[in-house]
Amino acid sequence: MIKNRQFGSVLQLEMGKEINGRVLYSMAAYFVDGILFDTGPYSVTGEARGFFPSLAVEKVVNTHHHEDHIGNNYLLAEQGIPIFAHQKAVPLIEDPSQWTGRLLDYQKLVWEYPPPSPCLPLGEYFQSRHHTFRVIHTPGHSLDHICLLEEEQGWLFSGDLFLGEKVKQLRSDEDIHQSIQSLQYLLQYKFDTIFCCSGRVFEDGWHKMQAKLNWWQEIYQQVINMKDRDLTDEDIRDQLLGEENILAQVTEGDLAKMNLIRSFLALRR
Repeated sequence: MIKNRQFGSVLQLEMGKEINGRVLYSMAAYFVDGILFDTGPYSVTGEARGFFPSLAVEKVVNTHHHEDHIGNNYLLAEQGIPIFAHQKAVPLIEDPSQWTGRLLDYQKLVWEYPPPSPCLPLGEYFQSRHHTFRVIHTPGHSLDHICLLEEEQGWLFSGDLFLGEKVKQLRSDEDIHQSIQSLQYLLQYKFDTIFCCSGRVFEDGWHKMQAKLNWWQEIYQQVINMKDRDLTDEDIRDQLLGEENILAQVTEGDLAKMNLIRSFLALRR
């Protein structure tokens, strides 16, 4: 499945594997001024092969190396279109076999294995025909994660860093402390619209990001206080975030509320 939505001059491409008319788990790439931010999962490569030529892509930027973001890089590389990412992402995109052996069953089902593709490291800025994007390293979701800021337009392409104001689930390999530092760093800049790879587009984005930071900091303090009172991790989760939902079960605990609690506590142990 590939669905299009226009937000001014920015085109959103929502992509996801569809089974029996139901999309399992979608992500959103964005296209503006010849630049494609992320290419979606390999599980939609049939549709992508037919659709991408209509975009007139000149350059690709990957926000990070995860399989749902780089799966169709190879389609653009076949046309000689250059692909860029943070320097830490380059070897992981050029040789995904370094990490795809750790993919869980749900990841292999929903997104499949990404083929290798050539990749070039980004500098501090990235230029399209009419726009200049500041490249901001924002680790936390992954070590190689970046956001792209178009300061004149007030656009922030946030990859998987933001997602929403009150995010309760975390991947098992995410570092909440790095994510908080990345949010703090981003808030030094001014922006209006957040284009999120979850498929959500947030107006008044700077204030929403500040609200997310405030909420995570409040949760962190409560987690520490409750741990100091000798509550178990499970009790802390249930009282602050509620019990796990079906997402934790389906992903074998890879996307779970408990990961947020344990990431908060990681520096205390």
